[in-house]
Amino acid sequence: MKKKDIQKFKPLYPIRRFGFILGLDELSEEDHLTVARARKIERFLSQPFFVAEVFTGSPGKYVGLAETIRGFKLILSGELDGLPEQAFYLVEVKEIILSTNSGQIGVLPNHAPIATAVDIGILRIRLNDQWLTMALMGGFARIGNNEITILVNDAEKGSDIDPQEAQQALEIAEANLRKAEGKRQTIEANLALRRARTRVEAINAIS
Repeated sequence: MKKKDIQKFKPLYPIRRFGFILGLDELSEEDHLTVARARKIERFLSQPFFVAEVFTGSPGKYVGLAETIRGFKLILSGELDGLPEQAFYLVEVKEIILSTNSGQIGVLPNHAPIATAVDIGILRIRLNDQWLTMALMGGFARIGNNEITILVNDAEKGSDIDPQEAQQALEIAEANLRKAEGKRQTIEANLALRRARTRVEAINAIS
């Protein structure tokens, strides 16, 4: 991002910390891309650099310089423009336990290349001796060349989920399933219940 671009978007920064950008609709298509890439860079930099936690609320993890530069270039080049900002999370891990449509699978270094559907369920990520737990709401995963790419409809860290709110949502989902009438309502209520249970499980799985 050029210095003139930084000056152009500087008035937006304080507003964005509250989750809003006023006047975003007035930006050109090129400026929209600049803002989107800047947000992804912010999330990306929160992973390898601890200082970014002050600005993003996400703890950083050290990764190799070459990998950091590679990821940074991918964002600037526009190759990752199709990825949603909320799903952008890049970090070096030791092990992953992933919920798929055929059950849970563990992924270690040098895992055989596979592509699989991701089920509604828990994702556990081992960062050295610490485990990170996330609730995933279904999607797709691709494993190969010691990299795993996971694209999901929604994801939440277990540590970010409010336990009381999650329990209330679970109770509401259970009640809605009991009241469901007809095939369509039952299917939708079951899906809502699975999502609610997964969020509660993500909280309980934190170790």
